Amino acid sequence: MDCSCDVLVLGAGASGLAAADRLSRAGLRVVVLEARDRPGGRVDTVRDVLDGVPLELGAEFIHGKPPLLQKLARRARVKVGVGNDTHALLWRGRLEGEDASFDFVEDLAAAEPPDRPVGQLIAEHARTGHWSERKVRLARAYVEGFYAATVDTASALAIARMERAAVTLGGIAGSRSLQGYDRVLQPLVRGLMRRPRTLFFNAVAEQIRWSPRGVEVRARTREGAPLGIFRARRAVVTLPVGVLKASPPEPGAVRFLPRVPEKERAVARLDMGPLVKVLLRFRAPFWEEREDTRRYGHFHGPGLAIPTWWTLSPLRSRYLVGWAGGPEAEALSRLREDEVLRQAMASLGRIFKLSRRTLQEQLESWRLQDWQREPFTRGGYAVIPSGAVDAMEALARPVQGTLFFAGEATHLEGEEGTVHGALATGLRAAREVLAAVRAAG
Repeated sequence: MDCSCDVLVLGAGASGLAAADRLSRAGLRVVVLEARDRPGGRVDTVRDVLDGVPLELGAEFIHGKPPLLQKLARRARVKVGVGNDTHALLWRGRLEGEDASFDFVEDLAAAEPPDRPVGQLIAEHARTGHWSERKVRLARAYVEGFYAATVDTASALAIARMERAAVTLGGIAGSRSLQGYDRVLQPLVRGLMRRPRTLFFNAVAEQIRWSPRGVEVRARTREGAPLGIFRARRAVVTLPVGVLKASPPEPGAVRFLPRVPEKERAVARLDMGPLVKVLLRFRAPFWEEREDTRRYGHFHGPGLAIPTWWTLSPLRSRYLVGWAGGPEAEALSRLREDEVLRQAMASLGRIFKLSRRTLQEQLESWRLQDWQREPFTRGGYAVIPSGAVDAMEALARPVQGTLFFAGEATHLEGEEGTVHGALATGLRAAREVLAAVRAAG
Protein backbone atom coordinates (compact mmCIF):
# COMPACT_ATOMS: atom_id res chain seq x y z
CA MET A 1 0.00 0.00 0.00
CA ASP A 2 2.92 2.37 -0.62
CA CYS A 3 1.69 5.94 -1.10
CA SER A 4 3.20 9.29 -2.07
CA CYS A 5 1.88 12.79 -1.37
CA ASP A 6 2.94 16.35 -0.63
CA VAL A 7 2.23 16.34 3.11
CA LEU A 8 1.70 13.53 5.58
CA VAL A 9 -0.34 14.33 8.69
CA LEU A 10 0.06 12.01 11.65
CA GLY A 11 -3.14 11.93 13.69
CA ALA A 12 -6.77 12.75 12.84
CA GLY A 13 -7.59 14.60 16.03
CA ALA A 14 -8.72 18.22 15.96
CA SER A 15 -5.27 19.60 15.12
CA GLY A 16 -4.57 17.01 12.42
CA LEU A 17 -7.95 17.52 10.78
CA ALA A 18 -7.53 21.31 10.82
CA ALA A 19 -4.05 21.10 9.28
CA ALA A 20 -5.11 18.60 6.62
CA ASP A 21 -8.21 20.59 5.70
CA ARG A 22 -6.24 23.83 5.26
CA LEU A 23 -3.45 22.19 3.24
CA SER A 24 -5.88 20.30 1.02
CA ARG A 25 -7.81 23.46 0.27
CA ALA A 26 -4.50 25.09 -0.68
CA GLY A 27 -4.09 22.46 -3.41
CA LEU A 28 -1.60 20.11 -1.77
CA ARG A 29 -1.98 16.34 -1.85
CA VAL A 30 -2.42 15.34 1.78
CA VAL A 31 -2.57 11.94 3.48
CA VAL A 32 -3.66 11.53 7.11
CA LEU A 33 -2.66 8.47 9.13
CA GLU A 34 -4.87 7.71 12.14
CA ALA A 35 -4.27 4.75 14.45
CA ARG A 36 -7.87 4.53 15.60
CA ASP A 37 -10.87 3.46 13.53
CA ARG A 38 -12.42 6.93 13.75
CA PRO A 39 -11.48 10.61 13.49
CA GLY A 40 -11.54 13.03 16.41
CA GLY A 41 -8.76 11.84 18.71
CA ARG A 42 -9.71 12.96 22.20
CA VAL A 43 -13.10 14.08 20.87
CA ASP A 44 -14.85 10.74 21.33
CA THR A 45 -18.65 10.82 21.20
CA VAL A 46 -20.89 7.80 21.64
CA ARG A 47 -24.68 7.82 21.90
CA ASP A 48 -27.01 6.29 24.43
CA VAL A 49 -28.80 3.28 22.97
CA LEU A 50 -32.15 4.31 24.46
CA ASP A 51 -32.60 7.92 23.45
CA GLY A 52 -29.53 8.78 21.40
CA VAL A 53 -28.28 11.43 23.82
CA PRO A 54 -24.61 12.18 22.98
CA LEU A 55 -22.14 10.98 25.60
CA GLU A 56 -18.66 12.48 25.58
CA LEU A 57 -15.92 10.08 26.60
CA GLY A 58 -13.33 12.78 25.98
CA ALA A 59 -13.67 16.50 25.31
CA GLU A 60 -17.10 17.65 26.44
CA PHE A 61 -17.43 21.37 27.05
CA ILE A 62 -16.93 24.42 24.89
CA HIS A 63 -15.52 26.93 27.38
CA GLY A 64 -16.35 30.54 26.66
CA LYS A 65 -16.74 31.63 23.04
CA PRO A 66 -13.64 30.53 21.12
CA PRO A 67 -14.02 31.92 17.56
CA LEU A 68 -12.54 28.87 15.81
CA LEU A 69 -14.98 26.49 17.45
CA GLN A 70 -17.90 28.82 16.99
CA LYS A 71 -17.16 29.14 13.28
CA LEU A 72 -16.79 25.38 12.90
CA ALA A 73 -20.02 24.73 14.80
CA ARG A 74 -21.86 27.09 12.45
CA ARG A 75 -20.40 25.25 9.44
CA ALA A 76 -21.59 21.98 10.96
CA ARG A 77 -25.02 23.47 11.73
CA VAL A 78 -24.60 22.31 15.30
CA LYS A 79 -26.60 23.88 18.08
CA VAL A 80 -24.57 24.88 21.11
CA GLY A 81 -26.43 25.08 24.43
CA VAL A 82 -25.31 26.75 27.64
CA GLY A 83 -25.15 24.32 30.54
CA ASN A 84 -26.14 24.78 34.16
CA ASP A 85 -23.01 26.34 35.67
CA THR A 86 -24.32 26.38 39.25
CA HIS A 87 -21.98 24.48 41.58
CA ALA A 88 -22.45 22.67 44.88
CA LEU A 89 -19.67 21.74 47.29
CA LEU A 90 -19.60 18.92 49.82
CA TRP A 91 -17.93 20.56 52.79
CA ARG A 92 -17.72 18.96 56.23
CA GLY A 93 -20.56 16.62 55.42
CA ARG A 94 -22.93 19.25 54.04
CA LEU A 95 -23.77 20.03 50.43
CA GLU A 96 -23.93 23.76 49.88
CA GLY A 97 -23.57 26.34 47.13
CA GLU A 98 -19.96 27.29 46.54
CA ASP A 99 -19.92 29.67 43.59
CA ALA A 100 -18.29 32.45 45.61
CA SER A 101 -15.36 30.17 46.48
CA PHE A 102 -14.21 30.20 42.85
CA ASP A 103 -12.77 33.69 43.25
CA PHE A 104 -9.38 32.05 43.84
CA VAL A 105 -8.95 31.83 40.04
CA GLU A 106 -8.15 35.54 40.01
CA ASP A 107 -5.16 34.88 42.25
CA LEU A 108 -4.08 31.95 40.09
CA ALA A 109 -4.25 34.19 37.01
CA ALA A 110 -2.11 36.85 38.71
CA ALA A 111 0.97 34.63 39.22
CA GLU A 112 4.20 36.36 38.18
CA PRO A 113 7.78 35.21 37.49
CA PRO A 114 9.81 33.45 38.63
CA ASP A 115 7.96 30.24 37.91
CA ARG A 116 7.23 27.78 40.70
CA PRO A 117 4.85 24.90 41.37
CA VAL A 118 1.30 26.18 41.76
CA GLY A 119 1.10 24.33 45.07
CA GLN A 120 3.60 26.79 46.50
CA LEU A 121 1.39 29.68 45.42
CA ILE A 122 -1.63 28.06 47.09
CA ALA A 123 0.36 27.36 50.26
CA GLU A 124 1.49 30.99 50.36
CA HIS A 125 -2.12 32.22 50.28
CA ALA A 126 -2.95 29.72 53.03
CA ARG A 127 -0.07 30.91 55.27
CA THR A 128 -0.96 34.57 54.94
CA GLY A 129 -4.59 33.87 55.79
CA HIS A 130 -5.63 35.32 52.45
CA TRP A 131 -7.48 32.08 51.67
CA SER A 132 -9.68 30.08 54.00
CA GLU A 133 -9.18 26.35 54.46
CA ARG A 134 -12.19 25.79 52.25
CA LYS A 135 -10.74 27.91 49.46
CA VAL A 136 -7.36 26.17 49.70
CA ARG A 137 -8.96 22.74 49.39
CA LEU A 138 -11.10 23.85 46.47
CA ALA A 139 -8.16 25.49 44.68
CA ARG A 140 -6.08 22.31 44.94
CA ALA A 141 -9.01 20.25 43.69
CA TYR A 142 -9.57 22.70 40.84
CA VAL A 143 -5.97 22.50 39.62
CA GLU A 144 -5.88 18.72 39.90
CA GLY A 145 -9.26 18.26 38.24
CA PHE A 146 -9.57 21.00 35.62
CA TYR A 147 -5.90 20.90 34.60
CA ALA A 148 -5.31 17.18 35.30
CA ALA A 149 -2.19 18.31 37.12
CA THR A 150 -0.31 17.70 40.34
CA VAL A 151 -0.07 20.91 42.38
CA ASP A 152 3.43 19.98 43.59
CA THR A 153 4.86 20.15 40.06
CA ALA A 154 2.47 22.07 37.76
CA SER A 155 3.70 25.47 36.57
CA ALA A 156 2.04 28.45 38.23
CA LEU A 157 2.94 30.62 35.21
CA ALA A 158 1.41 28.16 32.72
CA ILE A 159 -1.82 27.96 34.72
CA ALA A 160 -1.91 31.75 35.02
CA ARG A 161 -1.56 32.08 31.26
CA MET A 162 -4.37 29.57 30.68
CA GLU A 163 -6.62 31.35 33.17
CA ARG A 164 -6.03 34.70 31.46
CA ALA A 165 -6.69 33.16 28.04
CA ALA A 166 -9.96 31.68 29.34
CA VAL A 167 -11.10 35.10 30.56
CA THR A 168 -10.33 36.58 27.14
CA LEU A 169 -12.49 33.91 25.48
CA GLY A 170 -15.40 34.41 27.88
CA GLY A 171 -14.49 32.34 30.95
CA ILE A 172 -14.62 28.64 31.79
CA ALA A 173 -18.40 28.28 32.01
CA GLY A 174 -19.27 25.36 29.76
CA SER A 175 -21.57 25.00 26.78
CA ARG A 176 -21.97 21.80 24.79
CA SER A 177 -22.81 20.66 21.30
CA LEU A 178 -26.38 19.42 21.59
CA GLN A 179 -25.82 16.93 18.75
CA GLY A 180 -22.44 15.76 20.08
CA TYR A 181 -18.91 17.14 19.94
CA ASP A 182 -18.02 14.84 17.04
CA ARG A 183 -20.52 16.70 14.85
CA VAL A 184 -18.53 19.92 15.32
CA LEU A 185 -15.56 18.33 13.53
CA GLN A 186 -17.68 16.86 10.74
CA PRO A 187 -17.07 19.66 8.20
CA LEU A 188 -13.34 18.92 8.36
CA VAL A 189 -13.89 15.16 8.11
CA ARG A 190 -16.35 15.44 5.21
CA GLY A 191 -14.01 17.64 3.22
CA LEU A 192 -11.18 15.13 3.55
CA MET A 193 -13.43 12.13 2.87
CA ARG A 194 -14.35 13.64 -0.50
CA ARG A 195 -10.72 13.22 -1.55
CA PRO A 196 -9.93 9.54 -2.25
CA ARG A 197 -7.08 7.90 -0.32
CA THR A 198 -6.68 10.84 2.05
CA LEU A 199 -7.86 9.49 5.42
CA PHE A 200 -6.30 6.18 6.45
CA PHE A 201 -7.73 4.66 9.64
CA ASN A 202 -6.25 1.73 11.57
CA ALA A 203 -2.89 3.05 10.37
CA VAL A 204 -0.31 3.18 13.15
CA ALA A 205 2.83 5.15 12.33
CA GLU A 206 5.78 3.32 13.86
CA GLN A 207 8.82 4.85 12.16
CA ILE A 208 9.47 8.27 10.63
CA ARG A 209 12.60 8.38 8.50
CA TRP A 210 13.31 11.97 7.53
CA SER A 211 15.83 14.32 5.96
CA PRO A 212 15.63 17.82 4.48
CA ARG A 213 14.57 16.13 1.24
CA GLY A 214 11.44 14.48 2.68
CA VAL A 215 9.93 11.86 4.94
CA GLU A 216 9.12 8.16 4.76
CA VAL A 217 6.68 6.80 7.33
CA ARG A 218 6.36 3.08 7.94
CA ALA A 219 2.91 2.12 9.17
CA ARG A 220 0.99 -0.97 10.21
CA THR A 221 -2.47 -1.84 11.44
CA ARG A 222 -3.22 -2.19 15.15
CA GLU A 223 -3.18 -5.95 14.59
CA GLY A 224 0.35 -5.73 13.14
CA ALA A 225 -0.29 -6.07 9.39
CA PRO A 226 2.21 -3.91 7.45
CA LEU A 227 0.75 -1.07 5.41
CA GLY A 228 3.92 -0.17 3.56
CA ILE A 229 5.72 3.15 3.23
CA PHE A 230 4.04 6.55 3.01
CA ARG A 231 6.27 9.17 1.38
CA ALA A 232 5.94 12.94 1.41
CA ARG A 233 8.01 16.08 1.11
CA ARG A 234 6.85 17.20 4.57
CA ALA A 235 5.05 15.85 7.62
CA VAL A 236 2.83 17.42 10.29
CA VAL A 237 3.10 15.50 13.57
CA THR A 238 0.05 15.98 15.81
CA LEU A 239 0.64 13.08 18.21
CA PRO A 240 -0.14 13.74 21.89
CA VAL A 241 2.67 14.26 24.39
CA GLY A 242 1.85 10.90 25.95
CA VAL A 243 2.54 9.14 22.65
CA LEU A 244 5.68 11.16 21.92
CA LYS A 245 7.00 10.16 25.35
CA ALA A 246 6.46 6.44 24.65
CA SER A 247 9.40 4.29 23.57
CA PRO A 248 9.31 1.37 21.13
CA PRO A 249 8.12 -1.36 21.41
CA GLU A 250 5.30 0.22 23.49
CA PRO A 251 2.01 0.31 21.53
CA GLY A 252 1.65 3.56 19.60
CA ALA A 253 5.27 4.60 20.06
CA VAL A 254 6.96 6.27 17.08
CA ARG A 255 10.67 6.15 16.22
CA PHE A 256 12.27 9.13 14.45
CA LEU A 257 15.26 8.28 12.23
CA PRO A 258 17.49 10.17 12.66
CA ARG A 259 16.53 11.12 16.18
CA VAL A 260 15.49 14.71 16.90
CA PRO A 261 17.23 15.51 20.20
CA GLU A 262 15.62 18.93 20.70
CA LYS A 263 12.17 17.35 20.47
CA GLU A 264 13.15 14.54 22.80
CA ARG A 265 14.35 17.06 25.38
CA ALA A 266 11.18 19.14 25.05
CA VAL A 267 8.86 16.14 25.41
CA ALA A 268 10.83 14.82 28.39
CA ARG A 269 10.17 18.10 30.23
CA LEU A 270 6.40 17.97 29.66
CA ASP A 271 3.84 15.69 31.32
CA MET A 272 0.58 14.10 30.24
CA GLY A 273 -2.19 14.70 32.76
CA PRO A 274 -4.06 11.60 33.96
CA LEU A 275 -7.81 11.65 33.32
CA VAL A 276 -10.66 9.25 34.08
CA LYS A 277 -14.35 9.75 33.27
CA VAL A 278 -17.28 7.69 34.52
CA LEU A 279 -20.72 8.01 32.92
CA LEU A 280 -23.62 6.57 34.91
CA ARG A 281 -27.23 6.24 33.75
CA PHE A 282 -29.87 5.94 36.47
CA ARG A 283 -33.50 4.89 36.30
CA ALA A 284 -34.53 8.43 37.17
CA PRO A 285 -32.65 11.75 37.54
CA PHE A 286 -32.89 11.75 41.33
CA TRP A 287 -30.76 14.92 41.58
CA GLU A 288 -33.56 16.81 39.79
CA GLU A 289 -36.24 15.40 42.08
CA ARG A 290 -34.68 16.66 45.30
CA GLU A 291 -35.21 20.18 46.60
CA ASP A 292 -31.62 20.44 47.89
CA THR A 293 -29.90 19.44 44.62
CA ARG A 294 -32.17 20.25 41.68
CA ARG A 295 -30.74 23.70 41.03
CA TYR A 296 -27.15 22.51 40.62
CA GLY A 297 -25.39 21.39 37.46
CA HIS A 298 -22.05 20.52 39.07
CA PHE A 299 -21.20 18.76 42.33
CA HIS A 300 -17.79 18.80 44.02
CA GLY A 301 -16.45 16.61 46.78
CA PRO A 302 -12.74 17.39 47.33
CA GLY A 303 -10.96 14.36 48.69
CA LEU A 304 -13.36 11.82 47.20
CA ALA A 305 -12.06 9.20 44.79
CA ILE A 306 -14.07 10.83 42.00
CA PRO A 307 -14.42 14.40 43.24
CA THR A 308 -16.34 16.14 40.43
CA TRP A 309 -19.72 15.31 38.90
CA TRP A 310 -22.02 17.08 36.48
CA THR A 311 -25.26 16.64 34.60
CA LEU A 312 -25.68 16.77 30.82
CA SER A 313 -27.49 20.11 31.06
CA PRO A 314 -28.96 21.67 28.95
CA LEU A 315 -29.79 18.20 27.60
CA ARG A 316 -32.39 16.28 29.57
CA SER A 317 -30.96 12.94 30.58
CA ARG A 318 -30.62 10.42 33.37
CA TYR A 319 -26.82 10.59 33.31
CA LEU A 320 -24.31 11.87 35.80
CA VAL A 321 -20.71 12.26 34.62
CA GLY A 322 -17.87 11.72 37.05
CA TRP A 323 -14.48 13.31 36.44
CA ALA A 324 -11.12 12.69 38.08
CA GLY A 325 -7.88 14.31 37.00
CA GLY A 326 -4.32 14.39 38.26
CA PRO A 327 -3.48 12.25 41.31
CA GLU A 328 -7.04 10.93 41.72
CA ALA A 329 -7.11 9.72 38.12
CA GLU A 330 -3.69 8.15 38.50
CA ALA A 331 -4.92 6.21 41.52
CA LEU A 332 -8.05 5.04 39.69
CA SER A 333 -5.95 3.81 36.75
CA ARG A 334 -4.41 1.20 39.02
CA LEU A 335 -7.82 -0.34 39.78
CA ARG A 336 -10.01 -2.83 37.96
CA GLU A 337 -13.14 -1.47 36.29
CA ASP A 338 -15.45 -2.92 38.93
CA GLU A 339 -13.39 -1.23 41.63
CA VAL A 340 -13.57 2.11 39.83
CA LEU A 341 -17.35 1.73 39.62
CA ARG A 342 -17.46 0.97 43.33
CA GLN A 343 -15.44 4.12 44.04
CA ALA A 344 -17.80 6.11 41.82
CA MET A 345 -20.86 4.90 43.72
CA ALA A 346 -19.19 5.61 47.03
CA SER A 347 -18.35 9.16 45.93
CA LEU A 348 -21.93 9.79 44.80
CA GLY A 349 -23.25 8.29 48.02
CA ARG A 350 -21.23 10.81 50.04
CA ILE A 351 -22.35 13.78 47.91
CA PHE A 352 -26.05 12.90 47.81
CA LYS A 353 -26.22 11.07 51.15
CA LEU A 354 -27.51 7.90 49.55
CA SER A 355 -26.66 4.34 50.49
CA ARG A 356 -24.74 2.13 48.12
CA ARG A 357 -27.72 -0.20 47.92
CA THR A 358 -30.03 2.66 46.89
CA LEU A 359 -27.64 3.79 44.18
CA GLN A 360 -27.11 0.25 42.93
CA GLU A 361 -30.85 -0.25 42.66
CA GLN A 362 -31.12 2.95 40.60
CA LEU A 363 -28.13 2.32 38.31
CA GLU A 364 -28.98 1.12 34.79
CA SER A 365 -25.71 1.34 32.87
CA TRP A 366 -22.21 2.75 33.06
CA ARG A 367 -19.22 3.59 30.91
CA LEU A 368 -15.65 4.06 32.09
CA GLN A 369 -13.03 5.95 30.09
CA ASP A 370 -9.47 5.75 31.40
CA TRP A 371 -7.38 7.84 29.01
CA GLN A 372 -4.11 6.51 30.44
CA ARG A 373 -5.00 3.11 28.98
CA GLU A 374 -5.54 4.51 25.48
CA PRO A 375 -2.29 3.60 23.67
CA PHE A 376 -2.70 6.38 21.10
CA THR A 377 -3.23 9.10 23.70
CA ARG A 378 -1.80 7.91 27.05
CA GLY A 379 -3.50 10.56 29.16
CA GLY A 380 -5.92 13.46 29.09
CA TYR A 381 -3.94 16.47 27.91
CA ALA A 382 -0.58 18.15 28.34
CA VAL A 383 0.57 19.44 31.72
CA ILE A 384 3.42 21.94 31.96
CA PRO A 385 5.65 21.43 35.00
CA SER A 386 7.23 24.40 36.73
CA GLY A 387 10.06 25.80 34.64
CA ALA A 388 9.00 24.02 31.45
CA VAL A 389 6.95 26.69 29.68
CA ASP A 390 9.71 27.11 27.09
CA ALA A 391 9.54 23.37 26.31
CA MET A 392 6.24 23.98 24.52
CA GLU A 393 7.94 26.46 22.22
CA ALA A 394 10.71 23.96 21.51
CA LEU A 395 8.17 21.26 20.70
CA ALA A 396 6.22 23.55 18.35
CA ARG A 397 9.29 24.64 16.35
CA PRO A 398 9.60 23.16 12.79
CA VAL A 399 12.63 21.04 11.92
CA GLN A 400 14.56 21.86 8.74
CA GLY A 401 11.45 22.71 6.76
CA THR A 402 10.44 19.05 6.86
CA LEU A 403 8.88 18.16 10.22
CA PHE A 404 6.14 20.36 11.63
CA PHE A 405 4.46 19.90 15.00
CA ALA A 406 0.90 20.63 16.14
CA GLY A 407 -1.50 19.54 18.87
CA GLU A 408 -2.83 21.13 22.04
CA ALA A 409 0.57 20.83 23.76
CA THR A 410 2.08 23.24 21.20
CA HIS A 411 -0.34 26.12 21.79
CA LEU A 412 1.70 29.01 23.16
CA GLU A 413 -0.99 31.52 24.13
CA GLY A 414 -2.74 29.68 26.93
CA GLU A 415 -5.20 27.42 25.11
CA GLU A 416 -3.33 24.15 25.60
CA GLY A 417 -5.55 21.33 26.80
CA THR A 418 -8.49 22.55 24.68
CA VAL A 419 -10.06 21.56 21.38
CA HIS A 420 -9.95 25.13 20.11
CA GLY A 421 -6.27 25.29 21.05
CA ALA A 422 -5.64 22.10 19.09
CA LEU A 423 -7.47 23.50 16.06
CA ALA A 424 -5.40 26.68 16.21
CA THR A 425 -2.12 24.74 16.25
CA GLY A 426 -3.19 22.70 13.24
CA LEU A 427 -3.84 25.89 11.30
CA ARG A 428 -0.53 27.34 12.50
CA ALA A 429 1.36 24.24 11.31
CA ALA A 430 -0.44 24.44 7.96
CA ARG A 431 0.69 28.05 7.56
CA GLU A 432 4.25 27.01 8.34
CA VAL A 433 4.09 24.25 5.71
CA LEU A 434 2.70 26.61 3.08
CA ALA A 435 5.42 29.15 3.87
CA ALA A 436 8.06 26.43 3.43
CA VAL A 437 6.50 25.40 0.11
CA ARG A 438 6.59 29.00 -1.15
CA ALA A 439 10.18 29.43 0.04
CA ALA A 440 11.24 26.28 -1.83
CA GLY A 441 9.73 27.67 -5.02
